[in-house]
Amino acid sequence: MIPVTMTRARALAALAGTVAAPALLTPATAQVAALLRLALIPIEPTCQAYYAQENGFFERAGLDVQITVSSSTPAIMAAILTGTYDVAYSTVSTLATAHAKGLPVVIIAPSGMITETSKPIAGIVVGANSGIQSAKDFNGKTFGTAALNTLAEYVPRAWVDKHGGDSTTMKFVEIPFPQIGDAMAAGRIDAGYLVEPFLSIATKSKVARWLTTGDDAIAPVYLASCWCTTTQWAKAHPDLVARFATAITDAGRWANANPAKVVPIIANHLKSDPAAVAATPRTIFADRLVAAQIQPWIDVTARYAKFPSFPSADLVYSAHA
Repeated sequence: MIPVTMTRARALAALAGTVAAPALLTPATAQVAALLRLALIPIEPTCQAYYAQENGFFERAGLDVQITVSSSTPAIMAAILTGTYDVAYSTVSTLATAHAKGLPVVIIAPSGMITETSKPIAGIVVGANSGIQSAKDFNGKTFGTAALNTLAEYVPRAWVDKHGGDSTTMKFVEIPFPQIGDAMAAGRIDAGYLVEPFLSIATKSKVARWLTTGDDAIAPVYLASCWCTTTQWAKAHPDLVARFATAITDAGRWANANPAKVVPIIANHLKSDPAAVAATPRTIFADRLVAAQIQPWIDVTARYAKFPSFPSADLVYSAHA
């Protein structure tokens, strides 16, 4: 077992290259708010935490949540392992890689999901004047991804390989989401993976051309992201886990039911134009953890990170385990 307390360098090194829902208790009442340190990356799905904060879901759960913005999910995972944060946003892919390396991380609540009726909130884009039309055209090309060995790399790899290309011939380079469009315009990369609102910004400004979501290479329905913590923290704070899971899930339900009301919150925290945000599709948030919706991403990650796949239940926190 790898201890939670480790140096940031060791945690980053370990991550390199890389069911049932938890019991949800009644929201806390009449008690002193408990401090909870939360980390996330600046993309629309993580605004679920701001919805919870600004609509009082955390407060009603008896939580004083301090939110910190980080650069990538692997960086957040390293910080979680060193005890810098209590809970964090992550993709299922990043967590699957961490679990395969023996790192003690668990999913405690769902976040964004992809369904058969979802409008595209992320996808593969190419340069506006690029000749890339098919998966085979990606062979030998340079591809921009917000973080290596994450969903933003594995979706494009899976799609290229499924549709006749060879992702092993591609060069993947790490570029933050907001800078991928500029990198394409400058000719430093041939294509990239973008999420909203950066996807719409790049395509509407004619810097990039939309190609595909790539989701068909994963599954018709799957959980893409979630909220996580370490096994030790969860076991030591089962009540906080339950209270957080209740609040964040309620916030997701609120967002699903109020797509117009989330716009100013997204625009404020992502420093985006409200009109541009309003014109983009909204993230769909899952209201529970479903093993069958978690498994596809574990399997895809295992394929590209080269580790044996494992049951999704191994990654989900259970208060009764």
